[in-house]
Order: sequence, then structure tokens, then C-alpha cells
Amino acid sequence: MEMNSKKPQAKYEPGELQKTRQNLGQLEQEEAAFMIKRLGGEIGVEKPEVITDETLKKVRSVRKLPSSKKAGRVSRTKSPAASFDSDGISGGSIFSGAVQSGLPGKKYRLPVLTARQRQLFDKLMISSEYNIRPAPGFFAMLFSFGRGGPERVSESFIKNTLTAHIKHIDFFTEAVQALIAAVPASYRNKINAEEDFSFRALKIINTWDTLPVKTELAQLKKKTSWVMIEDTVPFIRELYRPLIKLYFLGEMQMTRLIKTLYGWTTEARADKNQNMRNLNNARQAAAEWLYIFGQVIKGLYPLLMRMCTPEYDVYPDFFSKRISDIMPFLEITKYDIILPKKDKGEKEDSEKKEEKTAEEKAAEEKEAEEKAKADAPARQNLILQSLGVLEKLFPEAGFTSLAENPDMYPYFQPLYSFPEGFNFLAPQNPLHVTIVLLRIVEDFFQGCRHIPMGRADVGNNPFEHDNLQKVFAGWTQYREVIFDKIMVPNLKECVNQAYTQNDFHTSRYGRREISNWLWQEKYYFHPHLTFEIAFIERPRIDTGYTPLPERIRGLVQLFSDMVRMADAAEVSMPLNLSAIYHFDVENSVSYRLNLLLGGGKSKERTNLNLMKYTLCALRVLDWWINDKDSLAYKTAASIPYRTAEGSSRPLLSVQLRSDQRDVFLRNLRIMHAVQKAEKQEESLSALHTANAAAIDAAGEPDPRLSAPLEGESAALEKD
Repeated sequence: MEMNSKKPQAKYEPGELQKTRQNLGQLEQEEAAFMIKRLGGEIGVEKPEVITDETLKKVRSVRKLPSSKKAGRVSRTKSPAASFDSDGISGGSIFSGAVQSGLPGKKYRLPVLTARQRQLFDKLMISSEYNIRPAPGFFAMLFSFGRGGPERVSESFIKNTLTAHIKHIDFFTEAVQALIAAVPASYRNKINAEEDFSFRALKIINTWDTLPVKTELAQLKKKTSWVMIEDTVPFIRELYRPLIKLYFLGEMQMTRLIKTLYGWTTEARADKNQNMRNLNNARQAAAEWLYIFGQVIKGLYPLLMRMCTPEYDVYPDFFSKRISDIMPFLEITKYDIILPKKDKGEKEDSEKKEEKTAEEKAAEEKEAEEKAKADAPARQNLILQSLGVLEKLFPEAGFTSLAENPDMYPYFQPLYSFPEGFNFLAPQNPLHVTIVLLRIVEDFFQGCRHIPMGRADVGNNPFEHDNLQKVFAGWTQYREVIFDKIMVPNLKECVNQAYTQNDFHTSRYGRREISNWLWQEKYYFHPHLTFEIAFIERPRIDTGYTPLPERIRGLVQLFSDMVRMADAAEVSMPLNLSAIYHFDVENSVSYRLNLLLGGGKSKERTNLNLMKYTLCALRVLDWWINDKDSLAYKTAASIPYRTAEGSSRPLLSVQLRSDQRDVFLRNLRIMHAVQKAEKQEESLSALHTANAAAIDAAGEPDPRLSAPLEGESAALEKD
């Protein structure tokens, strides 16, 4: 009697509780009791559902079948009669057995994830690098209890990011198709018939129809309710089906293929205007492919990975490790994927490199040391100038005070969002500055990759154009692979051990782990690093990567030769270095460089000036890691992780800066004011000289010169 005396209040709309249960998933009895105890509140029920004549007609249409057996099947499948729009009944009690979907067609079931994998996928998609999913609110995280909530896709991602991606794909296909239309008929026949990888790739692009993927995107935009990840399956399939066929060509092979295609168009003997259109199409196609490869394929890979496999992999390992899962999902076979042939030139270069004897290497090193000693004063001036350039780009970052071991993490973390790991690296460790310089050079290369560089046949130039494009494409491996994947896990382990054990850095195990980590740093980044060797045996090193010291030395030589030849006009180079430079996406370097060179409409924003600024960053990096006398090696390395002042205990948090933009703009205004004052002073000096010459010639000042002279003096006094 007491239980029936108080009836639960009807406070929820019809179907609201059913939706909540679906979002929570299945709960154990203990888990439900824990939630009730934790959240509290009163028990409520749904309001009674209003049954109208229209509702009854829809119910009868669902149940009009000859047997209960067929009716049961209809209730479990989606039929037109069971699909209601927003004005009808959805969710709720009457039609709870019907499968609901925001888009027409059968819904794809995503692979089931473990709690750990769910956490990794959520973190990846919510991260600022991808912004695929909106960040969950507090109550969503509370109700999930580690299960993960509804896998919604951000509305801005659908409307803005995906729309931009399709636009760039259109530009790419239209440019390549225009080039194919301009080649002689014999080449078009080969593209349609022959099986060579280059002709097959061009055939895929020539027959690429973007209408299906645009249709799927339009369906997503029309959806009135939340767009879930499973709703994007048709779109991702249509998008990636042609992309995955071309993916393994990479940036370098595709750029080379476009260059070859443009060469074929010159055989058609077209007029000058058509040749210029072909050249512009080739440039646009190459630029758009760089965007597609770096922004579209990489930017949407978390969605493709979520649909193909329950295993989490980082980019680009996912495409090589999970290709057997990707192909069935995209409904293609291994014969549809185009694999490039090995470059004979690269193979010959590697064989010649291996043929060098130890004596030749020793002689080269000795010659290099002697040349470095002779060029030391001039080199020192160049380093100081280059450090000043970096200080102009990033004022107060610490480039002009490297001797004081500045902490660059608070300055650059808001700009570049480094993954976890860099925050643990001690400012006293030279790798701290190296990671920042690598990231800055990475920004510069985003613009340099569009410069039509030819081969600089001066000196022992180790690069050709194609090899240089390969260097640009693989530059991130030093930071994202070697540091983030190979070195950071061991650094985190040292930090965790040191946080729980005060004597970790002096224990036998701790000394060995720190020594092994410093051995890796010495091999990959800092060849002249000195530290206490706790164990004689060196750790195993992955030799599949070109060491950074060797790579950076060749880049400095190449950029120096090309800038010197362009300034001195020693040879005629097929380079359009006077053209305005281009960045696919604005980054921290391009934003600052535009303002330093006079703004968006300035004619100083040339490819040549971009190369000069890039050379400054490369020169500092080369000095920092390759020069034995650089500030990086002034003291022996010890504990690599960040510690609290006066203690060996790890420091896990650092206060970040938020005034980088204001500091840069303030310094820019000061620099412009100084330049203006210098120009006025030069003008005043010139007027004084002219007036003195007039006095010598005529015996009295020229009134035409004295009037502006007085005006300039008054202006300077006023300033």
C-alpha cells in the first residue's frame, strides 16, 4: 500500500528515456545502482503518447500483413512505412522495434572497440589536429563510465572541412584531365590501354568522377539530427576508393608523373597561350596533390580507421599495416592499387655511397674540418645573423640567449601543439632546441615545396629536384617518428620511474636507461653529445633513417649555392624565384613572414626571399647539431627529463605563454619605426650634402634645398 501511495511523476517526453538507454548502453545491476547513488534525483516516467488518426493509420500500415511471422520480420527491418520524418513518431514506445537511421539504406556496423582502443580513437578525433568530433561535455563523460558516448561528427567538420576537401579534389582532377586532353592522341591511347603504373594512374584520374562523393556529402548536410560516424560510411567509401589506389605513389612520384604529363603536352605543338595554360594546370595539379596527400588523406584517416579495424595505428603506419582491412571495406582488390617502380637513380646513388672506403671518408672529414677552421669568422657572423632572423620571427623565444638554456616549451607549445613527450624534455638538453628548429623548418618547407627548383650543378650537390621533394615530404619523420615514437616512450618510462623513486637517476637501472636514451639522441640528432657512459654496450639503433646531421649539412649546401647563384646571377637558372611564394595552409612561419616582408600585397614576398629565410633556419640547425663548438655541447648531458629547481624529481607541468602574437606585433611596430627613422635620417643627410654642394658652387644655399631641409628637421624633432 505504501509503495502504491506515491506514483512517479510523468516528466519526460515520449521516447526520451528510450534514447537515453540507447546512449548509455547495457549496464550491470551494480553499475546502475552506483549511478543512482552518485547522481540522486527523483524517479520519473514518460508522458502518455498522444494517439491521433494519422498515427493509427501508420500503425495499421505496418501491421497489415497476412501472418504474424512476416509482421515480425517487418518490425525488425526498415521499410518505407516504418520510416518517419520529424513530424511523425520517432524513438518512443510504439515503434521501438524499428531500426532507425538518419540516412537511407542499411546502416554499417562499426567494429567493436575495447575501452582502451575507444579512448585512443576518441582522443585522436577530438584533437585539434583533426577536429572530427566535438569535445564531450561533463555529463556525457560522467554517463559514459569509460564506455564512450555517441560517436558524433562535428557539424563544422561536415560543412566546412569536407566541403574544402572536395573542392581541392575537383581542382586536382580538372587540372590533370585538362593536361590529358592536351597531349597527343598516341599518349591518350596508351593511358587507356597500357598497364604501366604511370598510365594506370593517369587513367584513374582521368575517369575520376566526384559526383557520387558530392551526393553523399549533400546527404550528410541535409541530416537534421546528429551525424554519427556510421552515417559517414558511404561518403568515406566514395572518397577513399580512388585515393587509396594512388596513395602509394606518394608526393614525389605523383609530382614527377605530372611533370612527365606536362612534357607530353609540349609535343602537341600548341600555341603560346595553350602552352601557358598547360603549365598553369601542371602547377595547380602538383599543388593540389600536395594538399590532398597532406590534408585529405591524412586528415580523414581516423574515420577510415574507425570503420575498418578495431586496432589503433598512427599515420602513416595505418595504411601499410592495415591495407588488408582497408581493401575489403572499400570493395577493391590488390590489383587496383598502383605501386611505383623503384627509382633507378636512387638505387645507383645508394650503391655508390656504399662503395666509399673508410680512407675516403676520413680524407673528406679532414678536408671539411680544415675548411671549417678557415671559414670560422665568416661562418660565425652568418650564424649570428641567422639567429637574429629567428628572433625577429619569434621574438622573446630565446634564440639570441641560447647560452642561458631558455625554456622554449611555454612559447612554442601554443603555436605548434606538440604531442605529449616534448613537455618532459629538459631545456638543458640540446634536443629541446632541436625539436623546435625542426618544426620551424617544417613550416618553411611547406612553402619551399612549391618552388620550381632545378638542379644546382655547382660543387658537390647531393640533391636533385626529385630527391629534394622527397626530403620535404619525409622531413617530419625526424620529429614524428624518431622522437615521438622511438624516443618518447623511453623518456616517459624514465619520468614515471623517477616520479616514484627519488634515487632513480643514481640507481643501476636508472643510469642504464638514461644512458641508453642519450645514446639514441647522439646517433639520431647530436653526434658530438658527451655524457656519462653507464654501460659499455650500445643499445640497438634503427639504421633505416638518414641521420639528421648528414641530411641537414646537404640541405645547407644546396640552399646556399642556389641563393648565391640567384643573387650573383652567375648562371641562368630555370627558376622563377621572383614569383610570389605560396603556402597551401597558413602556418606560424608564413603568417610572420608575410608581415615582416610588408604584408599580403608586398612584392617582397618572393620565392627567393623565402629561400633566404629558410636558409637562416637551416644554418642555425646545422650549427647547433654539427658544430662541436656550438652552445649545444658546452656541457655534458645528464638527466634528459625536466626536473624541479634544486631537485631530481620530474616536473610534470609548465605554465604556457599566451602573448606570442602581441609580442611579435609589438616588435614589428618597433622595427618599422626604426626603419622609418633611418630612412628620414638618410634623406636628411642627402639634403645636407646637396646643400653643401650648392654652397660650394654658388656661394650661398639653394632656397629650393633649404626649405625641405627645414621641414625634414622639424619632422625629426617632432618624432
